[in-house]
Amino acid sequence: MSLTFSIIVPSFNQPSYIEFTLQNLVELKERAQQNGLKVEVLIFDSCSDNLTQAIIKKYNSLFEVMVIEKDKGQYDAINNGILKCKGDYWSWLNTDDLLDIDGFLKLANVLKANSGIDYIYGGVSYIDEKGNQLKTVNAFELTLHKLTTSEPAIFQPGSFFKKSFTDKIGLLASFSCCFDYEYILRLLKNNAVFYACDFPVSKFRYYANSKTGSNTVQFIREQLIISAKYGRKWYHYLTPFSNLRLLKHFLFPRK
Repeated sequence: MSLTFSIIVPSFNQPSYIEFTLQNLVELKERAQQNGLKVEVLIFDSCSDNLTQAIIKKYNSLFEVMVIEKDKGQYDAINNGILKCKGDYWSWLNTDDLLDIDGFLKLANVLKANSGIDYIYGGVSYIDEKGNQLKTVNAFELTLHKLTTSEPAIFQPGSFFKKSFTDKIGLLASFSCCFDYEYILRLLKNNAVFYACDFPVSKFRYYANSKTGSNTVQFIREQLIISAKYGRKWYHYLTPFSNLRLLKHFLFPRK
């Protein structure tokens, strides 16, 4: 069974890390081809600074699609990629993260053996600014109830969506941070077949001024809005826990 994977790269002003991501994708493409897989890379850059754009153009041969134009945010760039990608499975990779290439090849073998999977994900290795590994979080089963009532943690980096399934449920919603959380809940709501790999598939760069590291309050607020839409009630654990986290950030803001 021959498979094609689409990797969408939303880009905006990441000159410190984007070259590591693009080098990672060059190697991934080569390894995939050696293993009978096709990988297409689509980059959507929202008119970044000159240094970022120069790095992107240096890797021009990597991309099947390269678009440099202003967008409405990360979710919009990814949606543009979903509309243009041609793979059997698609994902997105942020310009400060990496894919675990051996993990990706294992994931592809799982999909070759089971065409009924609609969404597949694996563990995430956390790395710092210099690429040093901090920890690995192993993948676990995701359920609608758990994600909306107690633990909104997902495994987006390195996860892949079946295109024929996502075509039925539409594009990412217009959230600034938690569009991936909402999309996973939408998949579950629509009875997608999930598969959790027992190995890491991505390397997530965590640092103080990253989007995740610097926008905690916005993440919490959006998680509350989204989880309520999908069934969270006032008495569920996630409600007081999230509100206490918001209170903590209000009383003790990061400087």
